[in-house]
Amino acid sequence: MTSSNPRYILVTTGVALTVSGSIIAALWPGSDGKTAILLILVNASLLAVYFSKIRDPAMARLLLFGLVFGTVELVADALCVQITKTLDYTPAGSVMIWESPWWMPLAWTFVALQTGYLGALALDRWGWRKGLAQAMIIGAIQIPFYEELAYYAGWWRYMDCRMIGHTPLYIIIAEALIVAGIAPMARIILRESSDAKFAAFLGALAGLWSILAGIFGYGIAEFIPNGFRLP
Repeated sequence: MTSSNPRYILVTTGVALTVSGSIIAALWPGSDGKTAILLILVNASLLAVYFSKIRDPAMARLLLFGLVFGTVELVADALCVQITKTLDYTPAGSVMIWESPWWMPLAWTFVALQTGYLGALALDRWGWRKGLAQAMIIGAIQIPFYEELAYYAGWWRYMDCRMIGHTPLYIIIAEALIVAGIAPMARIILRESSDAKFAAFLGALAGLWSILAGIFGYGIAEFIPNGFRLP
């Protein structure tokens, strides 16, 4: 049964902790990057407990995939800050790596692990067509949900683009595409025939895909005349 699978329990627990922690941070007066760091420590502790009890090379590879993906994501952040000028990390008040808070690659590591596993599970259960659709729904809802709460939590904010609430339309499009790309990669990584080097390679490839997805999403949302009737 999926519900009794240790990997499923790990991932769904991580999602529940991240969602609840993000809501608490959004409601916490004076929240900034420190609450993001605390949430990262909670996720890291969960993984530490899991790996201390279960020797799971496949999930370790997926964690490596997420870390490489999160590192390459620094480029996507820089494009949003420097080129489109739609992303602002100053509310976090954190030490920066390039244009991002130092903890962003770690945040993306956990998100990539969670969405990757759930996307791979959807592919296994529903097949390619329905599975990728499910993965896109996960990407279009789960990650933008974090994006919206991040505004209230004082982690980052967006500006000067078409928005739904405090989340850019182009980000919603991009995240749907990103998870659709991550899901089949995670499925490969979770197979016993995969190895760490290939997982790292796929993490870099997923990071590049995220950059392209962001460019595509921005083009669709911002430059197609009357494509979306938002202000």
